[in-house]
Amino acid sequence: MSYGQGGSNWVPGGSNTPDWNALAADADRRRRRKRTTTIIASAAAAAVIGTVVAFAVVSQSDDGGSASDEASATLPEPTDVPSGSAGSEPSWDEVSLPPLPQPREFISDAEKDTAPFDVEGFWAGDAMEIDGRSYQKAATGSAADCAEAASAALGTILTDHGCTALLRATYTGGGVAVTVGVAQFGSEADAQAAREAQEGADGASLQALTGDGAPEFCQQGGCRTTANQVGRYAYYTIAGNSDGSPDSGDGTPAQQGARDGNDHAFNRIIQRGEAQASASASALVEERQGGG
Repeated sequence: MSYGQGGSNWVPGGSNTPDWNALAADADRRRRRKRTTTIIASAAAAAVIGTVVAFAVVSQSDDGGSASDEASATLPEPTDVPSGSAGSEPSWDEVSLPPLPQPREFISDAEKDTAPFDVEGFWAGDAMEIDGRSYQKAATGSAADCAEAASAALGTILTDHGCTALLRATYTGGGVAVTVGVAQFGSEADAQAAREAQEGADGASLQALTGDGAPEFCQQGGCRTTANQVGRYAYYTIAGNSDGSPDSGDGTPAQQGARDGNDHAFNRIIQRGEAQASASASALVEERQGGG
């Protein structure tokens, strides 16, 4: 709002300069009225409070004693007040919820890792997708005798450390074929021992799974391999050119295919643990709800 507009002394069409003397006189009148009202209200409140206090004093002196004396007479002596005891405060039974199961527990412990270990469930899906690279599943296979799906050197290691089953799947894409293998052991220690033994063994590699839609590859050497372990599982890959030609050099599609197969195997093992952990957690919730 600009000066000269909206005030009590503003006249349409008049000057834009305010009448400062009139404004000051008006403000002074308002202050005097407010001060007078405040004084009257305070005096009235004081009178009411005085009346109430006087009435209370007269009431207390009628029987020769005060209300506070009567209240004090009814209080128990200090020795009559019961002392604190264990039963004086409410108590509740301690309730603790068990920790939620973790995926790593299931892939590391044979007693918990009870889901079927077969190609239909483990290699579910028609493709392997890693960082935008896609490979189509061409063939799958299962070997109860792990040595049948590995080279002689790796087969001996798997057998010596108690491999119970080895699942393989071959994927193709971008001129590359890669076989991914996952071996299951009785314990995490067995799987670790097999992985360590494989590191120092020449020619210890997975055997390529061919046929049934998978091309013949890695028959002339020049293939890329990987080996790793998590929980009670060891996993391996072998990759080469789909046309069977040897692969060499760094950063080739076959080398990338072997690495992608390694990641795919790891992901599938972790998903196995997650699925069993989730089912176990759901069972715990249902048990608690049923018991409540």
